[in-house]
Amino acid sequence: MLIVGRLLLLGGVLIFPQLLGILLYYRLNRAPRWIAATAAALLPAMVFFWLGPIFLFAGIREEYARHPSGCGMAAAAAGIIFLALTAIQLFVGVVAQLILLARRRHLFSA
Repeated sequence: MLIVGRLLLLGGVLIFPQLLGILLYYRLNRAPRWIAATAAALLPAMVFFWLGPIFLFAGIREEYARHPSGCGMAAAAAGIIFLALTAIQLFVGVVAQLILLARRRHLFSA
């Protein structure tokens, strides 16, 4: 049950910033499209970079509190994974904006 809870937490941390970016895009409807698309593509990576350590490093902090004699390799690996997930968030944010652009062009061309 703990594994399912941790996977749901990880999924939520990865999905929430993307949804927030899409909502920002629609909220900035009065701004020029390139500003709205750029802000909405960058926001998921920034939100994940802010929220990620809170949830993803909690297990490492608990383990170091129990057994302080660690070499720090787990923290270094978690940091590398965290930076990779931030890059993935940035990539997925750009892809989401490209999909929204393609849908808008398809709707207005018909």
